[in-house]
Amino acid sequence: MVKIRKRDGRIEEFLESKIVAGVKKAGATAKEATQVTKDVATKVAHRTEIAAEELSHTVVNSLRKVNQKASNEFVKFRDSKLKTKKDKT
Repeated sequence: MVKIRKRDGRIEEFLESKIVAGVKKAGATAKEATQVTKDVATKVAHRTEIAAEELSHTVVNSLRKVNQKASNEFVKFRDSKLKTKKDKT
């Protein structure tokens, strides 16, 4: 089972459903979201742990191959979320 090391140090279970949801929110179709999720899951399957930042980059790279616009939106959302977290600290 792959674990995600969050930026704040917490460890979470890798859930494909979170990738599907995030990619769809960025504007990808259900088919594209499924394709990206399968690609990412395959790439991290051999790992026991992956940093959230690395996982995010993997998602963006995979999404970029199927939907450039959604990839750009995913990055915008991710970056704004990170900025908000930095502003709180």
